[in-house]
Amino acid sequence: MKLVNAKYLCDQAADQGFGVPALNNNGGSYDIGRAIIEASEELQSPLIIQCYEPNLEYCGYDFAGTLIKFLAANTTIPMAIALDHGKTPESVFRAVRAGFTHVMIDYADQSLEKNVRGTREIISLVRPLGISVEAEIGHIIKSSDASGQRAATVSVAEAKEFTSQVDVDLLAVAVGTTHGIFKEQTGMDFKLMSQIHSAVKPPLVLHGTCGISMADISKSVKAGMTKINFGEGLRMNYIRYFNEFSQTLNHEHHVWRIARAAKDRLKEDIKEIIRAVGSEGKAAVFK
Repeated sequence: MKLVNAKYLCDQAADQGFGVPALNNNGGSYDIGRAIIEASEELQSPLIIQCYEPNLEYCGYDFAGTLIKFLAANTTIPMAIALDHGKTPESVFRAVRAGFTHVMIDYADQSLEKNVRGTREIISLVRPLGISVEAEIGHIIKSSDASGQRAATVSVAEAKEFTSQVDVDLLAVAVGTTHGIFKEQTGMDFKLMSQIHSAVKPPLVLHGTCGISMADISKSVKAGMTKINFGEGLRMNYIRYFNEFSQTLNHEHHVWRIARAAKDRLKEDIKEIIRAVGSEGKAAVFK
């Protein structure tokens, strides 16, 4: 395993015009984590495997970090372990102690002043440890909070203002996507992506990708997005596959047989993602 931080991966990916898949293993799921790492190894893709803070409630930070490192022990791909949507310094500290190499601190629902101040604080604490930091501007709403709202977008001016005040490693920007479970999302603003990409230094991060076609994922990378997050769709499909195989597989009441079949099916979905972001075979770039 070549464990690095996400900045290292994304700086080189941005320079060469491909994306890095940031795949959420649902807070320490063995099967989802194994599907992610096996798919990345087989396609020789660099990888960011991440855990969304609320999903860590069940297994905990230490278990999630230990599990990911265990699963990745014999891999040859460069990878980062990331905290997704950390909301407090305490959650960041817990991730750092568990061996995570990248943290996202999400103050996007706060004022610009509080976002700037809070992000600076996290950078000052973890960057000396070699851990990269991601911030978000333009709060990306959840489907449960939408209530008919249009998906948020951030302006180029806002992105420039934030990055002029904060030397952040990666920047998540609202460009018309929404967090949640969707069959289809078509509201991404590719022109805005390109404009922000041209205006700021940090590699850009795309959140809220459930329901976006693989063609549009590829288009977003071409428009300047580098770290592409996937979470809801992975866990939704894993549950769907597990339910299907529990009914159709001759599992003889062995849970591991159902889990293995669901893992293998999910792995094919992850390979589609890797190909869509253009990271297949790109592990060699980092050797």
